[in-house]
Amino acid sequence: MTYSDVIALPVKERGPLLKSLAESGDNDACLAYAKLIFADKYNGTPSAGQSKDEAKAEARSSAVTFLYDAALRGHLPSIILGQDAAFLGRQGAFNKVLCKVSFTKAIEFLDLWLAQEPEPDDRALALFRKGLCLKLMNAETPWAEVESLWEQSASLGGEHGIAASAQLGARHFDNGRYDEAIPWLETAKNSSMMAASLLMLIHKNHTKSEDDYKECSDICSVLCSTKPKPGQT
Repeated sequence: MTYSDVIALPVKERGPLLKSLAESGDNDACLAYAKLIFADKYNGTPSAGQSKDEAKAEARSSAVTFLYDAALRGHLPSIILGQDAAFLGRQGAFNKVLCKVSFTKAIEFLDLWLAQEPEPDDRALALFRKGLCLKLMNAETPWAEVESLWEQSASLGGEHGIAASAQLGARHFDNGRYDEAIPWLETAKNSSMMAASLLMLIHKNHTKSEDDYKECSDICSVLCSTKPKPGQT
C-alpha cells in the first residue's frame, strides 16, 4: 500500500501499515507514525512472545527513531516535530509518557534544523533551545558556547530572541555582573517576568534608581495579570 492509501484508512488501522512504510524510508509515513504515537492513537502490535507493554514501549521509541531517520534525509517537518518532541516531551492522559525528554536527541534535531538555514524566527528558536539543552544536560555547563548561542538568538529578535535576552540577563545577574545584565534585561522586560523582576532588583539594590525601580514594578504587575505562553520565562 502507498502512503496515500494508508492515510485514507480509519485511524485505528493505520499504525502497523505506517510503521512498515516508515521502515522502508517513506518520510511522510515517518512523520504520520510519530504523530499517531504522540496522539496516543497506536500502542504497537505485540510480536510473538512480546507483551503489550513491551510492544507499547517499542512503538513509542520507534516514533523518535523514524523522525530522526527522516530528519537525516532532510525532511523538514520531521526535523521540526522531532526537536520539539525531544525538547519538551509528549504526554497523554493521566500523565502517560508518550515521548521522553532527551536534550541529547533534541540537539541532534536542532543541528539538522540549523543546517537547513531556517527563517530568522525559526533560527532564533533553534539557537535558543540548543543553548538551553546544553545548560540543562551538563553537570558543568559549557557557558561560553551557551552564551554564544543565546547572543546569536537574541540578535535575531522576535519572541525567541527576547527569551534568549532574558536568559543572558539572568546569567549576568547570577554572576553579579549587573551592569552587563541591564541591556539584556531591558530588551526582555516587557514580556518576561523573570527579566522585569531581576531588573527591578538591580534598580533597587545596585543603581538605586527609584524611577526605574517603579517602572519595572509596574511592568511586573501587568505581567502578573497576563497569562503567560507555554515556556515563557
